[in-house]
Amino acid sequence: MTDVEHDPDSERYAYSRTALARLTLSAELRELAERAAGSVPTTNDMWARPGETVGDALDLVRQAQEVLVRAVVYERQKHTSWEAIGEQLDMKKQSAHEKYKDAVAEWQLALQEPHYPAPPGAPVRGLRLHEAAYAPTAAGQGLDAWVREHIPAHRETEHPVTGHLPALSTAEEMVQVLDALKHLYGDMRTPPEPGARAHLTERKAALLDRIAVEDGRPEAAQQAEEARALAAQLRTEAAQARDENQH
Repeated sequence: MTDVEHDPDSERYAYSRTALARLTLSAELRELAERAAGSVPTTNDMWARPGETVGDALDLVRQAQEVLVRAVVYERQKHTSWEAIGEQLDMKKQSAHEKYKDAVAEWQLALQEPHYPAPPGAPVRGLRLHEAAYAPTAAGQGLDAWVREHIPAHRETEHPVTGHLPALSTAEEMVQVLDALKHLYGDMRTPPEPGARAHLTERKAALLDRIAVEDGRPEAAQQAEEARALAAQLRTEAAQARDENQH
């Protein structure tokens, strides 16, 4: 995680995408563990309906399948080849790709569009991005606490989950910003909203400033100034658009 401040809706930008994928996998594993643990006691067996334990076991299998999907997404985020993934799944790489490509594509889309489009008249939008990736700081703290409580070997480990997440480099953060800017232009029928573009351009300027200092590249400082000027122009356009909509 970087030390840059982010607004709540873009908190995930302070984490590498690989870290977000790993937090999501850890969250699904915790849910699976909790579900499995809940079926260990026999105290309620006398009130169980016929076949209920089979249904409970089937729920665990479905949860385990979700864990597997999240594991594949995590490995792909690490740039693991489909061939290597296929070997673990005992299938050819083409079969592995065909089976999980949609899940990987949905993950990539969710990173750019964390919410589903709101249905007509709906007050809120559903979350497309897994909650652990959307609010990674709280998720990480919760996972750290859960591990310390439930796994004896980590009782004294301060950050058993978050302490080993892949860090976000300046270069990767720049890739995130450029990908987000590119995504804004994905629908040629709808021009990018100036405010959203301004926000990303401001982030780009801050990263260029960092690159200028860290890498000793004066041209990056000049590019940062140009990006800030563009962001200011976009902020003006966004304000004008809001005024026009109010009248």
